[in-house]
Amino acid sequence: MQPRVLVPLLFAIAAALGLVIGAVLPSSNSTVAAGDADPAPPADPAPEPDSEPDSEPDSGTAPAPAVGDVIGAGGGVSAVNLPQPAFDITPLAPGETPPQFVVVSFDGSGNDAVFHRFMETADATGAKYTFFLSGLYMLPDEKRYEYTNPGRSAGESGIGFGGTADDVRGRAENFREAYEKGHEIGTHFGGHYCQTNGGSVVDFSGADWDSELSQMELFLDDWAANTGTSTPNPLPFNGSVFKGARTPCLEGDRDAMYPVFVDHGFTYDASNTGFFQWPVQNSYGLWDFPLATLKVGDTGRSAIAMDYNIYYQASNGETNITDPTECAEIKRLSYDTLMNALTASYNDTRAPLIWGMHWSNYACGAFIEATNEFVTNATAQFPDVRFVSFAQLAEWMDAQDPAVLAALQARGTQLY
Repeated sequence: MQPRVLVPLLFAIAAALGLVIGAVLPSSNSTVAAGDADPAPPADPAPEPDSEPDSEPDSGTAPAPAVGDVIGAGGGVSAVNLPQPAFDITPLAPGETPPQFVVVSFDGSGNDAVFHRFMETADATGAKYTFFLSGLYMLPDEKRYEYTNPGRSAGESGIGFGGTADDVRGRAENFREAYEKGHEIGTHFGGHYCQTNGGSVVDFSGADWDSELSQMELFLDDWAANTGTSTPNPLPFNGSVFKGARTPCLEGDRDAMYPVFVDHGFTYDASNTGFFQWPVQNSYGLWDFPLATLKVGDTGRSAIAMDYNIYYQASNGETNITDPTECAEIKRLSYDTLMNALTASYNDTRAPLIWGMHWSNYACGAFIEATNEFVTNATAQFPDVRFVSFAQLAEWMDAQDPAVLAALQARGTQLY
């Protein structure tokens, strides 16, 4: 029997525990439908009321995981992904104005100080984010040889590993906080080797993608054993929490990786570039949430909606800026890039604004500060803007009437 843990989140929903369990547990397949079985022979006389059968019948299947069960080496994660705070979804009536959605997403998500900076803003505004976790950040440096990448030696990574065991424990607590507050944990995969490098995701086969993704799920599940944590407080989720991804450098053979994404339960992909318009589903049934091309402030130039790309255009190709005055100008341009795009969409198509960024200290941290300021001011300025995760946006899209959704998609590209 799996050990049991007391999950704090359950106290908040204790009155509705039966409903919660019913919502998250798969139904049993062991029940035979009426009329499907052959007629049974006459039964033996029923036992006396005070007698008990000798043993429980063997259904031949393992029991379904239950709330309170834990999995992973060391018992560091819940066997089921526990419920998050409710996300309000109202289907639109024909012709009704949709909310203005904004998705702020982070590639890597390993820096403790930056995590808390963004969480302060989220707590103050109600914004929700998508954290695309680089799974190697859940693997301590001393365990790095457990990671394998085709075309590289075991233990190699283009972005390093998780640091010390304490670093990984702290990161686990950060993601516990994020999940319990309604943010999304997605994946940015592992070694982050891009085109022209050995082991690049450009060359991944379907089997390679499956191996990469399975390892990222495993390193999350096994964080307790890998950090030597003997009595962990299990995370309220496990590796199956990933519902979408952004690939390293936006690369990878879509026909190789998308079937794997579907097999692992994904509902969307955020690895493409595209137009500033309402999203559509691809031929694999995944929502395609691309990074659109945005105008970079008042420079007269454009770039995809990712911090490094905006940085390159805003700085005329100089990406090592440290002068405070120049850093302030990069911050202004990045803030204006986001606010101008949001204003245009809000007043026209209402196409979701999708923003991707890293937690790197580009231009004295200009993008970190500009994005936090943008979230704060946009929330205050626009009454029906909703900062949501990709998973929440996918849920909202799924809940709409197909004809209503088609009308939104027919609005075309947002121009401004």
